[in-house]
Amino acid sequence: MAFVWGFIFFALFAFFVEFVSYLPDYGGYVRYTVVTVLLGRYAILALNRYLERQKLPEALPEVPRRGELSYDVALGRLSKSVCPGCERPVDLNNTEIDFCPHCGISLFDHCGHCQTRKSAFSRFCHACGTPAGKVVRTGLAAVDV
Repeated sequence: MAFVWGFIFFALFAFFVEFVSYLPDYGGYVRYTVVTVLLGRYAILALNRYLERQKLPEALPEVPRRGELSYDVALGRLSKSVCPGCERPVDLNNTEIDFCPHCGISLFDHCGHCQTRKSAFSRFCHACGTPAGKVVRTGLAAVDV
């Protein structure tokens, strides 16, 4: 098998380095065309691999996906108006949208203390300052925020 690959590399080297320079004026175009086709194919394959890697986390349930996102990355993506989970554009100004329409990850929830709509990735409520994971005692029942 190594002999076959060696022959292929030698043939390509001989064609592009030695032979193409002896072709008429279109010899440079042959070289550039082949290089462009090879680089284009590589770019398309790399993009397809990237898209497949993007689809894998979207198949997971929301809790593991949220665990993989760091706080700073999530807030950075939200500031660019893209979903932290799938990086697709989302209209964050629409108060009726609480979940990403593309991947279904929760973008907004409500504070357990003051019921204000807040980012699901925020650690504290922006209205009352209650920590997002704190249990709030309301009357006789304990509510997990």
